[in-house]
Amino acid sequence: MDNLWQSWENVLDYIKLEMGAYVLDLELSDDEIIEIIKQHTLPLFSRYSPLIRYYYVTDEDNLIRTEPTYVYQIKNFDYRILKILEIIAKPDILDYNQNISATLYSGDITNLLGQNYMLQAKSTVLATDSYEFFPPDKIELIKSSNSLWISRDFIVKFECIHNSPSTIHGDLYDYFKQLATADIMRAIARIRTKYQSFATPVGQVDLTAQELLQEAKEIRREVIDTLDKMPPDKYLWIM
Repeated sequence: MDNLWQSWENVLDYIKLEMGAYVLDLELSDDEIIEIIKQHTLPLFSRYSPLIRYYYVTDEDNLIRTEPTYVYQIKNFDYRILKILEIIAKPDILDYNQNISATLYSGDITNLLGQNYMLQAKSTVLATDSYEFFPPDKIELIKSSNSLWISRDFIVKFECIHNSPSTIHGDLYDYFKQLATADIMRAIARIRTKYQSFATPVGQVDLTAQELLQEAKEIRREVIDTLDKMPPDKYLWIM
């Protein structure tokens, strides 16, 4: 579920508060800041706390090759895929047929699964066939020698890169904002290395690129060290 209060506006306000808004207004626009975060901060942060999405693959919509292996293409998907967590074979259950097959098209079904917990719980049937992911959007299924061929309609559980702050886990949001601030500090430091000072309506501004770059490195290192030490986001089932 998206955290609506976690927005680009909130991130921009945080960065400007940390650095001084009038300086940012002179050097980077809001759109430029957001683009840097999308291209650099979100991909790195997502490797520690990825966005989990479920995609329904169908023979009709996604199959692009059958020989010598079955190859599928993930189409009309709004997220950059980091890796596959699991392939979930089509279970022969009423909930699946009513809630997924009835949609008649492939695509992102995360929200559908979120609305129907029992469907998600019943559908955790792993396929026995091996698979390989070829970035950015191809999946190859290879039939094992001792198994029957699975249904060619199946669900894929992906780790993806966040598109916006709204999908980041609330407990990690502050770390994301700090990492974003460090990336913007680095970008501005690179700009400032081209000149030492300049005049503004409020007076002379002396630029300290090296100090800013050093501060960015320290913030970045502290955040990544903290993320590295966090336990995996997994449930432990004790029988």
